[in-house]
Amino acid sequence: MGERRVAATVGRRTVLKGALGGAAALGLGSALTGCGGSDSSGGTTSGGKAVVRMWSWYNDQEAQFPKLIEKFEAAHSNIKIENRIFGTPDQYLPALQAAVAGGDVPEIFAPHTRALTYGTGGISADLKKDLGDDFLKDFFDSANQEYTLDGKQYAVGWMAQTFGLFYNPDLLKKAGVGEDEIETWDDLIAAAAKIRATGKHPVALSCNPTTSSLDFFLPLITQVADDPTFYLKLDQLKDGATYEDPKVVDAIKLQQKIVKGGVFQPGTTGTSGDQAPQLFYTEKSAMLFNGSWTPQGLVQDATPAFVKKYKVMKTPALASGKRHWTANQAGAGWAVSETSKNKDAALEFLKFLYSADEYSPTMNDSNSMPATKSAAQRIELPIMKQMTSWLLDGDGCPHIPFGPGSVAAGDPLAKIFDGKGDPAAVAKEMQQAVLNAKGG
Repeated sequence: MGERRVAATVGRRTVLKGALGGAAALGLGSALTGCGGSDSSGGTTSGGKAVVRMWSWYNDQEAQFPKLIEKFEAAHSNIKIENRIFGTPDQYLPALQAAVAGGDVPEIFAPHTRALTYGTGGISADLKKDLGDDFLKDFFDSANQEYTLDGKQYAVGWMAQTFGLFYNPDLLKKAGVGEDEIETWDDLIAAAAKIRATGKHPVALSCNPTTSSLDFFLPLITQVADDPTFYLKLDQLKDGATYEDPKVVDAIKLQQKIVKGGVFQPGTTGTSGDQAPQLFYTEKSAMLFNGSWTPQGLVQDATPAFVKKYKVMKTPALASGKRHWTANQAGAGWAVSETSKNKDAALEFLKFLYSADEYSPTMNDSNSMPATKSAAQRIELPIMKQMTSWLLDGDGCPHIPFGPGSVAAGDPLAKIFDGKGDPAAVAKEMQQAVLNAKGG
């Protein structure tokens, strides 16, 4: 994907790294200053027009945003849209934090992992109140859930993401593994032994940074619990949920079984988000566990012949006939400033972005996965269409740690990916790591 691919891949990984800030993100030191150009009430004007500033790191739609803005402004002569795309979340987040600290938040912004923190802090608007259930009901449930707390929704998904096993049919055939043989984790472990015998890694996986390991692990909790709401409670440590719960321990045991079964390449916790796909498209691994941004990257990085032949399958299930729970939430989303004078103009533009005539073409043109069910039914890219169908079938589950300190659970979990540690002891360490990061 070139620069755009790096931004997308780094985006997913870096979003999780930034989650550790928790409530502390609401206040910053004097090194960061607020953005200028607004009045004291948080509203900007230009030539008598209400200005809606839109901030993100969403390079995927860099070519589409100007066309959308031009069309919207032509129909709304009283509103001016100022779109600013930062290169990566690492470059974006300090600017957003500075705007928050200075009391001058852009009208529409990517909330990063602080969507709930900003919402409860009065910075992000409650879109359930401002847009209503009729607007929100088209979004995938898991995309709405990640931004919802205590009945209020503080953002909406822009690009959904899901995960699967991308595979090389030639290498599976060489190992004597049928493309339809892998339904369960036991099936994958059995296939891994055959693939290793050919001198290839079975599945390439990135767990560097260690927070990336949560992409793979957290859906295992849902598989064990068979309940997509369980992680939502665990993420917030609500209703008595704790990482020492037997369901979490059983999920860690399952993770340990997969690792000891030789499914991954050695050194997953040292493998970056760019290196894992490289193992796959250079044919050093037969499969790759990765997200729905992968097709964009392979088009840019792999040979045309490889792009033509690779395929994707669902994440294995706990047992035959069980649901193939797979990670699905919106790694990219939009929040609206609660305090800006131009909030109504921002809401108007947000509704325009998601209108049927604009949103589906935007997602198709950028080879992105939409966050709404109606747009998902209009996906054109074959691999993306296949992966999106899993979400339409209801296989999506939460996997992004939005709760205060939740991302810290990835550090102790790294022991399991490194083939070390006792599941119960690691679960206890995960709970303590989250409490420590949360400040409790």
